[in-house]
Amino acid sequence: MKKGFSVLVTALLMLAFSSCLNVNDGTDYVQDYVFMGTVTTGGVNPVFLLDEGYSVTPEAAMPADTFTVGERYYLHFILGDTTNHTPGIYPIKFYRYGKAEIKSMIELPKDSTDRWKDQPVSMANIWYSSHYCNFFFISFAGIGSPNTFELIRIKDNESTTPTDTVPKLYFELRHNVPGYSSAYSYFRFYSFDLSSLQTDFPNAVKFNIHLKWNDYTYGTQTYTRIYIPNWHFATAF
Repeated sequence: MKKGFSVLVTALLMLAFSSCLNVNDGTDYVQDYVFMGTVTTGGVNPVFLLDEGYSVTPEAAMPADTFTVGERYYLHFILGDTTNHTPGIYPIKFYRYGKAEIKSMIELPKDSTDRWKDQPVSMANIWYSSHYCNFFFISFAGIGSPNTFELIRIKDNESTTPTDTVPKLYFELRHNVPGYSSAYSYFRFYSFDLSSLQTDFPNAVKFNIHLKWNDYTYGTQTYTRIYIPNWHFATAF
């Protein structure tokens, strides 16, 4: 099992968003991780299957009604005591977790009217896993209706063909609400399903995605990264 744990740690180090929890204070460095996972066992001892193929479970008992099988969660954690654990399920200690909403992206065809509002958010994390584009951000209280979050593919900006192997695509994250109040803010966790891109581009091996959003502090922000559908490290233990 030590070999399996070593493989897990190596993969986590390469995959996860991480931060230094204690810098220059004389204490031991503790590595933390951020993943999306799906609940495979609910109840007080939930088990989450990470998009990368590993299963984890919190060391401490959780509220009985918190997790339901099939739900998707943002998981921010450190590894727990791995010396004695259920084979294939690794113990973790939470810093933060939050239920993620799964949504389909929206397409704005060329020469079409853009009808979605664009109120600002405060972005924390963006990353790809499995066939999702994942977001963790802070939003402010929406005023009016509708009050939704959308990932929109702006086709006017594209010059692609269905045979492209590396299509360059343009997306915008929108807080689709007429107005907002900064007096209240909320953590938001979203996973937008990108699987339809493989239908539009059957020859694509990866996608060059240019993402834009309206940031509350910094104004218009962009993020350009390569998305490889269903890519993850090997999960041998």
